[in-house]
Amino acid sequence: MIKNIIFDLCGPIITIDLDMMNRRFFHFGVKGIDNPYKTLYKAGVTKAFEKNQITIEEFCNEVRKVLDTPLGDVQILDAWNTLIVLAPMKHAVLLRQLSKRYNLYLLSNSDVVNADYFRKYVGENLGEDLFANVFRKVFFSCELGLRKPEPAVFQTIVVKEKLRPNETLFIDDCKKHTEGASFAGLNTIWLERGKDICELFDTEGEVLYTATSPLM
Repeated sequence: MIKNIIFDLCGPIITIDLDMMNRRFFHFGVKGIDNPYKTLYKAGVTKAFEKNQITIEEFCNEVRKVLDTPLGDVQILDAWNTLIVLAPMKHAVLLRQLSKRYNLYLLSNSDVVNADYFRKYVGENLGEDLFANVFRKVFFSCELGLRKPEPAVFQTIVVKEKLRPNETLFIDDCKKHTEGASFAGLNTIWLERGKDICELFDTEGEVLYTATSPLM
């Protein structure tokens, strides 16, 4: 029986488009690179920042070096936060309904800059109570020093919150993240492209689809 649900943020709850970030970098003058975000990701800058292994100052310096650009910190951080497309109110309504039935948690691979922006954006667009009251705990990778799909990040949450893995469901739009959760013993739902979290529950909030066989 599912008693706890851990949601990913970007994808299941809010919609992001990394091409918006890329276009913002181009607007500020980045040239000669087709995909700034992917370039930074491949260089390991994104992962290091999401695990809080580098400071904001070090991140900006790495961006300038990897993208070969003279952009200032303000422009870099502006572009870095230009990624949210949509925050559907129906998701907030669903989460408030589910919080009466389940213990809800949030787990996001986010650096300190994005995490602060997400908190502000969600508060302004979906209600101040969503992070504060709907979720029992919000976990950002930059605060844990761990990121998905590492099984350790799920194991850490299970221990911190005293959860039973077989009573816990993890929902994410990235397959490799759900695989990491499965290795940690959690039930999972991979939210495939085009699917919406509202489709995963009936009108009473009962989970309709789960993968109940951990990959262990």
